[in-house]
Amino acid sequence: MTSHTVRDLVVGLQPSEARALQTDIRFVEFFGLPGIGKTTASNLMAKSLQGCGPLIGDVRIAGQTRTFISRQIHRIGIVIPRFRQTEFRSLVRRIARFVIQSGQVSLVDAFKVTWNLCSLVAYIEDERGRNNSIIIMDQGLLQGFWSVFLKSKNRETSERWFDILSSIGLHDMIFLYLRGGVDVARDRLQVRGDRSSRMQRTSLDSYRDLWSTADRACREMVADLEREMRREDHSCVLAAVEVDRLASPEDVAEQALEAVLLACLDRHRLCDSATQ
Repeated sequence: MTSHTVRDLVVGLQPSEARALQTDIRFVEFFGLPGIGKTTASNLMAKSLQGCGPLIGDVRIAGQTRTFISRQIHRIGIVIPRFRQTEFRSLVRRIARFVIQSGQVSLVDAFKVTWNLCSLVAYIEDERGRNNSIIIMDQGLLQGFWSVFLKSKNRETSERWFDILSSIGLHDMIFLYLRGGVDVARDRLQVRGDRSSRMQRTSLDSYRDLWSTADRACREMVADLEREMRREDHSCVLAAVEVDRLASPEDVAEQALEAVLLACLDRHRLCDSATQ
């Protein structure tokens, strides 16, 4: 799967460019409905990127080997020290204000989504201070904000989710939107052998409404992101990957891989132009 795409990209490079891509992209985040295939596609794509060798460099999957408990312990370990930083405390206050004003169904829901977003911010800031790896995330910032909208009563808040996202920083991110219908995501989620998604734990009475809300939140967030990216000079990348009933996980990962490689190549050429 990988070799053909990489070969095509390398052939298109000028002789002076045929080396490791110089890019500031650090995070590749998958976004989409529960069950649409984010985790499977991200794992397959990460392996393909790792197979690119020196062309891409070090590629890691966020939290791949951690259990739920060890993940929470790791989160505490990176969040607590960040509270010494004024900028991080400001982001936490803005996230908390956004969540509270969104009107979550319960205090437990409000705490969960706030903690998740704050942990993601701390993780991203922590990784930015480390070596120049590309981190693949199947549960990232967009998915975190989506979780807020899933059970919110109010869409209008004094803090806009995109403004918070911009303050966290977009310059080193690629967002891959797995765009597929509710029927595809729901059917795939039903055959999974776990109950890790809140969509699997909801009551039958609210099941259909929750899926409708989930789909609407995804589409509205992508539309917001596209609109803001056109309005302002944001250097992040947003790419849509189509997912239908006939699309295998390998097909989805192939499309995602192509989008990431093209973004890396474009950023590489921009970096080269800036240094010349």
